[in-house]
Amino acid sequence: MALYEYKCAGCEERFDLMRPMNAADEPAECPECGSLESRRVISNFASITPGASAMSSNPMMDARIAGGGGGGGCCGGACGCG
Repeated sequence: MALYEYKCAGCEERFDLMRPMNAADEPAECPECGSLESRRVISNFASITPGASAMSSNPMMDARIAGGGGGGGCCGGACGCG
């Protein structure tokens, strides 16, 4: 099952439906006016993941990576504090 966004041709309402992927392009009833004249639209979404660019701008993450996970204290053992 996937979440799809539709736009009604009758009243211009946008709505979401959870449907099986093989039913994504079938007519969807508009919850506002009841029309079956709706079309699936491309939805926008945002995703935030810690990638390489996020780690390179984070000094704490840089220190953990540099330390190799060997438990070298707060700065990965580079300063001798561990």
